[in-house]
Amino acid sequence: MLFNYELYEGRRKTMLFADTLKRPIELQLVVDRAAPYKEVFHFHPGAEIFYIHEGAGQVIVEQHLYEVKSGSLLFFRPFQPHYQQMEVGPEQPYIRSLFKYSPSYFAEFLKPFPSLYKFHDYLLHSDSVLQIQQLPAPERMDYWVRDFDRRFRSRPVSDDLERNALFLLSLFQYIQPIWQSYSQADVQQPTTDPFVVRILKWIDEFYPEEFQLESLARVAHMSPNHVSYLFQKTTGKTITDFLTIRRMKQASMLLQTTSLSVQEVGERSGYPNSSYFCQVFKKHMGMTPGQFRSQPPLRT
Repeated sequence: MLFNYELYEGRRKTMLFADTLKRPIELQLVVDRAAPYKEVFHFHPGAEIFYIHEGAGQVIVEQHLYEVKSGSLLFFRPFQPHYQQMEVGPEQPYIRSLFKYSPSYFAEFLKPFPSLYKFHDYLLHSDSVLQIQQLPAPERMDYWVRDFDRRFRSRPVSDDLERNALFLLSLFQYIQPIWQSYSQADVQQPTTDPFVVRILKWIDEFYPEEFQLESLARVAHMSPNHVSYLFQKTTGKTITDFLTIRRMKQASMLLQTTSLSVQEVGERSGYPNSSYFCQVFKKHMGMTPGQFRSQPPLRT
């Protein structure tokens, strides 16, 4: 029997989205990702905190490209497109911890702690938030996470949600003074790559319109073939990959926050053909626009 990859991917994404809603806080502590794996340019309906114990590579967040390494701490907002490209090999380990959660669910745990509640709101909404930082003493964070991991492994499975909530509260208490003590000089700044930045900004501005590679090539001052080749060589993904995920982000937001018809959502997201929009949406989100809209609304 031939393996139907697209069918598998659709089912997998449907399960992932459902898990996000059913498991409002999910922890993946000290995971070794040394084995080959495929990273995709994607976004989540929840928030994500990412810590790199060991490894090096680059991360693309919206229109910015960052170099990351051991000790990098990252925060991704709901529906914020991002992509990792890590250097993994026999002599290049990659170990990370990942904390995914529903902001509205977790906010209820934060309400008794006004300072943490305000800090959480800042990470979610402030235009000046520093989403990727390099910790000055990464060995402390590494020890702290590994210690929690050791202690939590001895807890019964039935305590999972309570355990995860307590961990996330402790994590925010731990990172708040670190995050707020940073000056601009301490912050991990985007890698200088005018070419990639120009392309990503162009996509962000013109994603609702019909894609014309020739128009983009003129902005980059390159031939269409060369701009496609160089972009994929730099980011590991095609221009169309980034364009599609940007459109999916817009469609997801409109479906959850407006009463526009599916056809209108498609048109505003760059898909004037409603049937094609539904086809692309289901392929990338694992469900139809109507099914996505019927999910409980995610408040941030």
